[in-house]
Amino acid sequence: MAYDKSKSAENEIVDKHGDLEVNAPNPINVDPQFMGDYPLPKATTSKVPQMAPPTKATTDSATVNRPPKSPGPALGPYFHFLTTDLTKMLWMGSALIFHHISYPRPKMEFTSDVKVDYNWEILYENIFDFIAYRINISIELRPGEGDDKVTWEVDWGERTTNGSFLIARCDQNWRGGFFSCNGFDSSVPERVASDLTYSNVWNHLLSVHEETPLHLLIWGGDQNYIDFIFEDIPFLRAWVNMDWNEKWITDFRDDLREQVEQYHFYTYAENWERRQEVKRALSSIPSVMMWDDHDIFDGAGSYPPLLHDSPMMMGLFLAAQKMRLLFQHHTTFDRARDHQLFGYQGYNFFARCGRHIAILGADGRTERDVKTVHHPKTWDMIFDRLENDLDGVEHLVVVFPVPFSFIRFHVAESVTERVKNFPNKWRNARLIKKSNSIFNLPEFYDDLLDEWIHHEHIEERNQVLTRFQQLAEKKKVRITYLSGDVHCCGVGRFQSTEPDRPAPVNDAKLMYQIISSAIVNMPPSRMAIRAYHLFNTYWNPVDRTEEEIINFFERRPENARKVIHRKLRPNRNWCYFERISNLNSSAVTVVRKHGLHIHSFRKHHVLPINLGATSNKEGEGSQKPPIHDHSHRGRCHERINEDEQQIGGDVLHFQLWLESARKRRQGRRFNSYNLLIPNLK
Repeated sequence: MAYDKSKSAENEIVDKHGDLEVNAPNPINVDPQFMGDYPLPKATTSKVPQMAPPTKATTDSATVNRPPKSPGPALGPYFHFLTTDLTKMLWMGSALIFHHISYPRPKMEFTSDVKVDYNWEILYENIFDFIAYRINISIELRPGEGDDKVTWEVDWGERTTNGSFLIARCDQNWRGGFFSCNGFDSSVPERVASDLTYSNVWNHLLSVHEETPLHLLIWGGDQNYIDFIFEDIPFLRAWVNMDWNEKWITDFRDDLREQVEQYHFYTYAENWERRQEVKRALSSIPSVMMWDDHDIFDGAGSYPPLLHDSPMMMGLFLAAQKMRLLFQHHTTFDRARDHQLFGYQGYNFFARCGRHIAILGADGRTERDVKTVHHPKTWDMIFDRLENDLDGVEHLVVVFPVPFSFIRFHVAESVTERVKNFPNKWRNARLIKKSNSIFNLPEFYDDLLDEWIHHEHIEERNQVLTRFQQLAEKKKVRITYLSGDVHCCGVGRFQSTEPDRPAPVNDAKLMYQIISSAIVNMPPSRMAIRAYHLFNTYWNPVDRTEEEIINFFERRPENARKVIHRKLRPNRNWCYFERISNLNSSAVTVVRKHGLHIHSFRKHHVLPINLGATSNKEGEGSQKPPIHDHSHRGRCHERINEDEQQIGGDVLHFQLWLESARKRRQGRRFNSYNLLIPNLK
């Protein structure tokens, strides 16, 4: 269908060829008020084609189907952590359960030495033939140290399921896990996905959970990969191939919305119910989640106005948001604020983990456009919340799915910006079209614009960094960032500049960023990692502050040989963390059994980092000694006593677990890298 220029909006802009310009307002959605605000579709008598029947994927998780298939009659329970209320001495969370509408409500019982109160709430009376139940859970939070076990059982009528999870008592040091990128995107060849498998890194995480049960699991984005929706839904496949002008004025039809929502619903069921490793985690470790673009579509929000404000992109976003709120936060649009999500238009969360740790989850997609990541009103709401709710907190963990600090690709940003603005006839040239995304823009355009350090977002990032520094100084709280997205792992660091830099324990500007990605997706090639190391990784972003991607990986996880490129590793991974109190020489003896070795850092003010424990040959557990022991042998205890003045007695211990790139007969082994981050004094 040719585009009718006579119907163009007053402030539409087209080039000399009659093609809509990417930076111009969308002609039929000129001034949307929120992400998802698109015109009602026109009445039509045609019908959106149905999807083809699903086929099984060729990976070890043979139950993952494409397109996703209808689930069985019951889903869940999936446990979600909300917060701890230290005034009422309660652990608060929820469970999500789905049951087919033809069945009565299931029965759920909890057994524990502590008091457990719960009540049922219906989120949807009928969503794709399921009733969606939220069970609100409040558990007595006992004083002291140790864990309390909560056993659950669900009577579905025709069968029962059961399990358990642990909660930390009020003074117990919390143990948690963090990961991102729980799937393969559409660019990963099937043979590579089959070799890597969905479950290998997950199985290692669960083996550590069996040894040392986790109290919390943080999902850092890309919980599911919706990329295949553009191949699996016939209307979307046709839309991708439409003429440029027609594509960005196409209505998001009601029957298409139904298919898209169902696709998301079934995709969650495929990944959370049929993948046994994921189901096991969701039913035994209370989770908190913050979504990212692949939970929506690749680069969601990071597109120019013509695309961003088009009915199709906004409709796709709104469908993804509905299912994200349901599965990841156990809520709906109408109830999200009552269920403790907050923001101007987005859905952020704040969770207090006992006395010492708090977690902020920042929704970097709902309010995102080419100029903004979070609306200024949302930032004010976030810092108001932190100002009022951090009393007694020693360590604030901020979850930014996209790295808050990363390598800067200024040249690539300039190139993709130029190609983005090419006339449509050039955009469709064979060589350029082959390197473009399905939205007819350069493949890396949205990836670069997603980054906090992109030139369009760096000013907002730096203003927020300054506010975090001020908060840290005022509240005496150490701030650490957890990020994913980039399919490799690394550690970034902010700190005061020399020569008057205080000791780490006194430096409010000392903030680390742990990048843990991906738990499933294919890592970048070694050549790409080498290329990353050619870019600048050291800056002075704001007054009297240094920012750097540090040389964290001294040795290979496969064989402990020294590496040349030490900032980023092309290995799949996940991150363990725990608070360690009263760190001293006797505590180090205990920790050393897990392979944590401390080095002196008085000279350079570098916190203890090193190659740590390893899994067994089958890739399970964390109790084996490191594959290379470089702990200075007998001098280790002397050095930790000496360094107590620098790191203090209480630290947050992060342990990045990297999967070996080399596949052995028994499987892939895992090796860890340790980082101790001191409390702020």
